[in-house]
Amino acid sequence: MGLFTNSKSFVIKSLALTVTALMVTTAQAATDSAEIQQLRAEVQELKTLLQQQQQVQQQQQVRLAEVAAQPQASSPLASLKSKAGADVNLYGFIRADGEYQFKGGPNGIFNDINRVDLNGNTANEDKLYGTATTSRIGLDFKAPVQGANVGGKVEIDFRGSGETVRIRHAYLTYNNWLFGQTTSSFVSTETQPEMMDFNSPLGIGTKRTPMVRYSDKIDANTQYFVGLEKGRDENRLPAATAKINHKFGDQATVTGRALVQEVRGRAADDATEFGWGVGLGANLKVTDQLVLNADYSHVKGDNFYILYTENPYQQTSADEIDLTEFDAVTVGATYKITPKLRSTLGYGAVFYDDSTLGASANEKLQQGWLNVMYSPVKPITFGTEYVYGERETVSGAKGRDSRLGVMAKYDF
Repeated sequence: MGLFTNSKSFVIKSLALTVTALMVTTAQAATDSAEIQQLRAEVQELKTLLQQQQQVQQQQQVRLAEVAAQPQASSPLASLKSKAGADVNLYGFIRADGEYQFKGGPNGIFNDINRVDLNGNTANEDKLYGTATTSRIGLDFKAPVQGANVGGKVEIDFRGSGETVRIRHAYLTYNNWLFGQTTSSFVSTETQPEMMDFNSPLGIGTKRTPMVRYSDKIDANTQYFVGLEKGRDENRLPAATAKINHKFGDQATVTGRALVQEVRGRAADDATEFGWGVGLGANLKVTDQLVLNADYSHVKGDNFYILYTENPYQQTSADEIDLTEFDAVTVGATYKITPKLRSTLGYGAVFYDDSTLGASANEKLQQGWLNVMYSPVKPITFGTEYVYGERETVSGAKGRDSRLGVMAKYDF
């Protein structure tokens, strides 16, 4: 009986221990399961937060891309509309110039190299000039026309006769066509060295004239222009011009130009001769600091397109004319000393074939200049420039040009 009693007690205790262990295990499993569920819920919540954050970032990136893709307003009036619904963009600058002329010509302020005093004449020595007539205002227009690119430009300054308003550009564009007044296709402002003098350097042209012009691109880097332009007032027919530009990335630009026209001498019983011209130019970015420019033109029978040139012909009889011929060259180097300070050294010249010129006509003109331009902040530029030039006539008479100028300009 004792043995049986002890066995029974042992079995009861074992069962009790087993039940207790099972209960503990079940409770622990329940606890572990609750913790796992909580962890899963927390992980899911983190996933949701991450997805929401990614959506916000994507929305921000889309908005930034949309803002970057929008055209940036270049002036306060860039968002204005004309009565016809065209986008209007205002631009220009306010400029003040001062100049001390040690020796020079009768033009007053700015370049007058072809008329400087000869052989000791002192009528235009030691004069001080100042002007704000170089200030400029322009409006660009772009019309919302479906299936066509329509636009226009009006630009004025105050360099007209008697300091009146002068139209510089006034034209409309329709796809590849241009109608109105703008810079001639025979000149190359793209390859012109920087000169502070508002009348521009010797040896190049800046002529703006009425025209009809067609332009198009051969490829992404090559563009051509062909047109009919108003030339000299004496001429019966318009001048035909052509120009081609090719870019080598951001490093260089080359340009070639051509001009043909019928030159008429009204005083010579309307006698006519065939006039022509060719031009080549280059702009080379040697380094980020140094840019070189060069331009050359050979012209026969014209004084309209290239600055400071002589009569296009000499009358040889009552009904005959002989066209004058010349070479023009301009070279320059611009060095960026700092991001705010740059300097240009330039040279320009015109050399005539004197076989058709009178004794008092200019045979040779030469000019050199050195300037320094400082922009303390982006819209403002201060400059100073010294210009020295020489004029020589067919008869051997000589004159000198010597001027020091200063400038302040605010671009808007």
